[in-house]
Amino acid sequence: MPGANVLSFKPLGGPVLGVSCKLPLRNGYSIPQHGFGTYRMSPAEAEGAVEYAITCGFRHVDCAKAYNNQSAVGKALHRVISSGRVKREDLFLTSKLWPTDQHPDNVEKACRETLSQLGLDYLDLYLIHWPVAWRHSPKFETEDDKYPKDADGLPAVDKTVKLLDTWKAMCELVDKGLVRSIGLSNCAEKHINEVMSDGNLYLPVINQIELHPGLVQRELLNIHGAHHILTAAYSPLGMPSRFTPPDFKGLLHDASLQPLSEHSGFTVARILLNWNLDMHNVVIVRSTNKDHIKSNAKASLYALSDPVRMILDRFEERVGTIRTINPTNFNRSGKSFFE
Repeated sequence: MPGANVLSFKPLGGPVLGVSCKLPLRNGYSIPQHGFGTYRMSPAEAEGAVEYAITCGFRHVDCAKAYNNQSAVGKALHRVISSGRVKREDLFLTSKLWPTDQHPDNVEKACRETLSQLGLDYLDLYLIHWPVAWRHSPKFETEDDKYPKDADGLPAVDKTVKLLDTWKAMCELVDKGLVRSIGLSNCAEKHINEVMSDGNLYLPVINQIELHPGLVQRELLNIHGAHHILTAAYSPLGMPSRFTPPDFKGLLHDASLQPLSEHSGFTVARILLNWNLDMHNVVIVRSTNKDHIKSNAKASLYALSDPVRMILDRFEERVGTIRTINPTNFNRSGKSFFE
């Protein structure tokens, strides 16, 4: 292990990355690099956390219909905007289209429902949450509504809906002024190629994927770069989820990363966040803890030294691939979504 002098962070002398940095999108808009996520937050948690995150400097909030807390997020947005603390145009709001709404007939209605919940006139970014279409659920109140199943108990996949069909309906949202930019989430190269196959449509500006040193996805990142698609990283800390084994403790507790924290004086969480920020990815980080939210907001103030970055770049080679979000109830095969 190298000495402490090469493991420290180096203060940024140029433009500050992260909370205050905006990355250009291919359509002329820009997106705050550091986004505040609302996944797996109760409505009460989301309302308080979003308001505090904006107070700490976050200007990008990442939402989704599937999180079942958008109305609470909307209350927080209303408070900070109506109080004059921020202007709507200073905020960047992302939401996502759930698989039950991917039939073209349901896309606009789903978007308008999200806008109503958030109390907004437009979304800055709307993503196709997962590249799979399910039977439409008129209501969204139960797990059966969220994850519809056929009589055989398997996911009710709507094979009549192609990803390109959904993408065309997403493009219409831009034309109607409901959405400024559209993109993808959890999509592979074949999905990107499909939505880009019609040269008359808007091109995706971003693909939001799980990304951390245990899951670098270098080939997909190269595809993003070739097509001028930004990468947005979720689960940047590689935390345990309901899809990980019971004994999985996450990257924060990985023994091989602890020396980096000890030598640099920064937490493993901050090191992992900076690894993603230094790659000029959009990074979505979530927390309901005020101290963690405040710390995450400061991750932009330093960049990793080259030796630390090299150690993290090779983490997957040493430890193996770690995927924390990999649903098993999304397709009829019963296999994990990412096989």
